[in-house]
Amino acid sequence: MKISHSIILTSLFFFISCKQNIDVQSRYLESRTPIILISIDGFRWDYFEKTDTPNFDRIIENGVRAEGLIPSYLSKTFPNHLSIVTGSHPNNHGIISNRMYDPIFKERYYIGQGSTAAQDGKWLNREPIWVTVEKQDLRAMTMFWPTSDAEIMGIRPSEWYVYDESITNPQRMEKILSWLDLQGSSRPTFLSTYMNIVDNAGHRYGPDSPEVIDSIIEADENIGILLDGLKARGILEETNIIIVSDHGMASTSSDSVIFLSDYVDLTKLNIVETGPFAQLDVVNDNEIESIYQSLFQVHPELEVYKRYGFPSEYYLTDNPRIQDLTLIASNHWTIIKDRSQFKGNLRGGDHGYSPTATDMHGIFIGTGPDFKKGFFGPRIKNIHLYEMMCSMMNIQPSVNDGNLEESLIFLQ
Repeated sequence: MKISHSIILTSLFFFISCKQNIDVQSRYLESRTPIILISIDGFRWDYFEKTDTPNFDRIIENGVRAEGLIPSYLSKTFPNHLSIVTGSHPNNHGIISNRMYDPIFKERYYIGQGSTAAQDGKWLNREPIWVTVEKQDLRAMTMFWPTSDAEIMGIRPSEWYVYDESITNPQRMEKILSWLDLQGSSRPTFLSTYMNIVDNAGHRYGPDSPEVIDSIIEADENIGILLDGLKARGILEETNIIIVSDHGMASTSSDSVIFLSDYVDLTKLNIVETGPFAQLDVVNDNEIESIYQSLFQVHPELEVYKRYGFPSEYYLTDNPRIQDLTLIASNHWTIIKDRSQFKGNLRGGDHGYSPTATDMHGIFIGTGPDFKKGFFGPRIKNIHLYEMMCSMMNIQPSVNDGNLEESLIFLQ
């Protein structure tokens, strides 16, 4: 009888995890080693080299670092946060962009503080990890991870917060620590939080700016609060910490702009989104082909695709939220509606470009009893982290697009 390599690896990993969890139980007093998942929005894969990062270094030296975390396309914030926690491509989990239109709901989706759409779980088609955890009688607690303030499939985390920019990053770290102080059945197995300081600086000033360096230093200091708090509680060595980012950041400039109005009559379109890509709903379906032809190969830094015409590597196939036409700009280029929107001073940064551009790659570092020590690994797609986390917590994953074997290289 043949026994597959994956079965042997999974069985061996399960044995090791069980042994570790028996050791941990006497300290943390919870039957599974806790996972803390932290997202630092817009932290590009090479930002560690821009300045001193003593607290990130503590994690990397005692754990693992991937060369980069490859985002799903579209390389935007919400799609990739959901890809990380569902293990699914945006086409399958449903959040294909930060802004989109659903022809079945006849509603628009948008993100930002106060968004009612982003707090509505009906938009999500796959199970995020906090739902997976709660369904298996464990506790998940989240603070500001995108969509974690929505009821999804009838389930919420045991504790969660509606996104509030006024809650500082040190306060977010302290909240994670306070959850770890809970006792008995209230104690969490999965915890997550989110910071956007690096992304904000990258958008406004560009990825090579002094302001981005300042934001990296600030993010590092906040991670220090968490590490010091865990050490003071005596559970630093018994906690798995995973730090990721949803995407990287590319520089933009005023001399790399494509104006839609130069090539198409804008009155024939409903424009859902512009930037590194543009989503276009054609008002009259009979004109989709003619408008496609008017945009096809008109600019050397622009690609145009019909709803069902994406290359296979984009994993965008049959989702109804994909618009009639999608325009994709080359890395560093920006699509703008018309010249009336252009202020002539485009010097910051953006994301949403193809994952083939390494500027779009984020970070994946981790430390704790389940990770190797001092290991530098290859780039990995973010869809593979969901199954990895499920295995680390000894829980059964839901339907996903990831592959556990892709992440086993980082584990003990």
